[in-house]
Amino acid sequence: MTLLLGALIATPPLAMDIYLASMPAMTTALHAPTSEVQLTLSVYMYGWGIAQLFAGPLSDRYGRRPALLASLAVFVCASLFCAFARNVFMLIGGRLVQAVSIASIGVVPRAAVRDLYAGDKAAHVLSLMSVVLGIAPVVAPIIGSNLHVWLGWQSNFVAVAIYGSLLWYFVYAQLPETLARKDVRAIAPRAVVANYRRLLASPAYVGYMLVSAFGFSGLFAFLAGSAFVFQNVMGQSAQGFGVMFGTVMLGNITGATIGSRVVRRIGIARLVHVGTALMLVAGVTLGALSLTEVHHPAAVIVPMFAFMVTFTLTMPTATAGALTPFPQIAGSASSLLAFCQFVVASTAALVVGLTLDGTTRPMSLAIAAASVGAFASLRMTERRAALASSRA
Repeated sequence: MTLLLGALIATPPLAMDIYLASMPAMTTALHAPTSEVQLTLSVYMYGWGIAQLFAGPLSDRYGRRPALLASLAVFVCASLFCAFARNVFMLIGGRLVQAVSIASIGVVPRAAVRDLYAGDKAAHVLSLMSVVLGIAPVVAPIIGSNLHVWLGWQSNFVAVAIYGSLLWYFVYAQLPETLARKDVRAIAPRAVVANYRRLLASPAYVGYMLVSAFGFSGLFAFLAGSAFVFQNVMGQSAQGFGVMFGTVMLGNITGATIGSRVVRRIGIARLVHVGTALMLVAGVTLGALSLTEVHHPAAVIVPMFAFMVTFTLTMPTATAGALTPFPQIAGSASSLLAFCQFVVASTAALVVGLTLDGTTRPMSLAIAAASVGAFASLRMTERRAALASSRA
């Protein structure tokens, strides 16, 4: 089950990353400026984030299994529509539908983990899932860049449609319903608002949510800018970009493997504390190298690899810390967490896309700012918790 849930949460980054190497060439193929092609990524991110507000409550109401089966079916159809898009606006529309379907595919597996586990055990399972999740960003750009060279950019969307079809079959055949009792009031507007107000009233939940949001902002800034930085600024080919991007994303697997082994020994709070401190070092180093105009690929690859190690060291643990106190509304808690992550992160990606200037600075400085935000958010939360404890 851990393998299948990991494969499911790998779908969103797979669908997002597989065509990144094609983006510079798509400006010519679709007769569209860079800013419009960038919208296929930004709209996907915003749609994904907003739809997650509703994905969790729907899975609380109707069950995890029906939500996944319906979402995977829509995802396959939307991916095929993208493959046959004849202009950039058709592609943007297809990406929006793809993103809405992705919401449940990303949210429900994490809620299913909370259905079954709590605390450090949940963090351990989420970290193991993140090992599977970490494979997608490594292989996606390599597969995508080669598909682009051999068959054209459309083949990337056909590939994710095939992947989604396989997942639909395995969910149908292998995944049991993990929700013990459906909440018939989960999608009632008053219940939804009450659940979200309850979550936002928890300082610990908000703190972990902000750590996740800023961590994802750094990742999304890299996704938005990396293809143009490596290909247009550093002169790499589409296949060279795939190798460099995959090298950076090996940090995903490294961090998730370390996290799954140490979280049960040192606990959630301490691991997130250490992870955000290391993230700060990696992000600030990347930003400093861009300001000194070091243009060697290693000046991006090395600190970004370190950032990705800290990202997957921290994110599963922060997610478990946020969800553990709310077992009855795990779907809603997962939705609100994901919504905040992706709205903040999508804004970072949009800013990077709009400010690309032929240098590494827009991307690198956005990642540095995200690392500062994650570090500061956790420290402020810890300070508030210590102050509340001393008053008590």
